[in-house]
Amino acid sequence: MISIQDFHGKAEAPQITANEPGFAVFLFFRGAEGGDAMTRKIVLALPNRDYAARIAEFMRETEPEWETSAFTHEAALRLRLQEEAKVDLLIGAPSLLRQLDGQLAGVACVAALVEEAGLAENAWPEICMFQPLPSLTSRLRALLSEMVRPVNRGCQLATVFSAAGGAGKTTTALNLVRQAGERGYRTFYMNLELLNATSRLFGIGEPDSLSRLLYYLQTEPDCFAERLPQCVRHQPALRSDFIEAPEYPGERVAMSAELLERLINEIRSTGKYDLIIADPDSGIGEWHGRLLALSDRIVWLVTDDWQCMEKTERLLAYWRQNIADWSGRISFVRNKGLGAPSNRWNLPAAPAAVLPYISQWKGMSRPGSMLGAAAFSGALDGLLDACGWGSGRKEDMTNGSLGTVR
Repeated sequence: MISIQDFHGKAEAPQITANEPGFAVFLFFRGAEGGDAMTRKIVLALPNRDYAARIAEFMRETEPEWETSAFTHEAALRLRLQEEAKVDLLIGAPSLLRQLDGQLAGVACVAALVEEAGLAENAWPEICMFQPLPSLTSRLRALLSEMVRPVNRGCQLATVFSAAGGAGKTTTALNLVRQAGERGYRTFYMNLELLNATSRLFGIGEPDSLSRLLYYLQTEPDCFAERLPQCVRHQPALRSDFIEAPEYPGERVAMSAELLERLINEIRSTGKYDLIIADPDSGIGEWHGRLLALSDRIVWLVTDDWQCMEKTERLLAYWRQNIADWSGRISFVRNKGLGAPSNRWNLPAAPAAVLPYISQWKGMSRPGSMLGAAAFSGALDGLLDACGWGSGRKEDMTNGSLGTVR
């Protein structure tokens, strides 16, 4: 018997003892004894003991909100499912799942981990076992999020902003878009940078999409909802629609605050999206102020750099004089966190989240690798929850538990 008991999130790995072949139980607890109401209970049912142990250990390290149990024997699994404690997600080999006929009614979500497509015979959603563990975990997060689709209370606008370049706005915005999509939100990514380099990620499509969209907005406003699908692309890895990066920055330069507001309001009014995430450059122009004023949530990135801190304090003081009633809408986030900060934090609210520095993102040999790093995704999940973009339901973002700026 392999068992891990009374383990409460300590830094060291738990001890494993083996006595009885074919029967395994792993118990990982999130933090303090007993967990809390937000803990997700995950059950693995896999006959391969080594593979089950590897997945469970990875989840323990990367998903602190999950309580994971792993079983390699049908009898022990039946005992677990007979307990009163709920199971949010059961993922297992089809051979084990089929032995549980009649005992899966109390499981919120069931998925089959398969070596090749079709082995589950359409009985459960299938997840391929031959993929990197971060990708597998990402799929599990998506399944948990899709159990109950978020309630559409109107399209929200969130802006990822910073007072200095190089703070990681685009990387953060893209990961926010992807993880919100995994939670079931219909998202729209809007890059508003003067020089947009996202074509390195998405490929080169139709460079005059924004020009056409703004033209339709001004000449055929009544047909905007019909024209919008002609000017946007869908990115499966992001689970999001987006507008192509223009080849030349002229459209960004010419876009006024009024035209930007009309564009955002028209996209909102189509009813196609739950969440628009705007990614502007660092600036102090009129349209920057209009964008921040329109935003339901402002995710303001700050790095542990004295110049960034100084610019943030000055720009914050300026915007506070020019934007009314933004209390509760702004959330400061320390990005590229690497150990204890070197600079004093003088901003009016504590960091709502600290996003880790990912050294692998400095290179662009594999652009897609900037999406889904486990440590970064885990930190962003906490930010999404605090903003009200929770799994299974969407709260009013102004009711999040983040710090407020007054």
